[in-house]
Amino acid sequence: MSFQDIKHGSNPPSRRTQSPSQAVAAGIFQINTAVATFRRLVDSVGTVKDTPEHRQKLHNTRQRILQLVKDTSAKLKSLSESNRDANAN
Repeated sequence: MSFQDIKHGSNPPSRRTQSPSQAVAAGIFQINTAVATFRRLVDSVGTVKDTPEHRQKLHNTRQRILQLVKDTSAKLKSLSESNRDANAN
């Protein structure tokens, strides 16, 4: 899997059936990667690279981070609840 695959949300066929904990770990990795991209884009604001296209990339990356956080948070909550139920039994 390449960073481009992660950036665009593609998963190779062998990784589609992840355990819940693997899905959370993958989500955290994707968040970290997107935040690193966001920081790089923010560092270019106010330079010659600061164009309308650059600002759009910045906006899109921010939206992607928000979505990744929502998705990963939901997966983590589900994992936590399933672990709690398993411990109760």
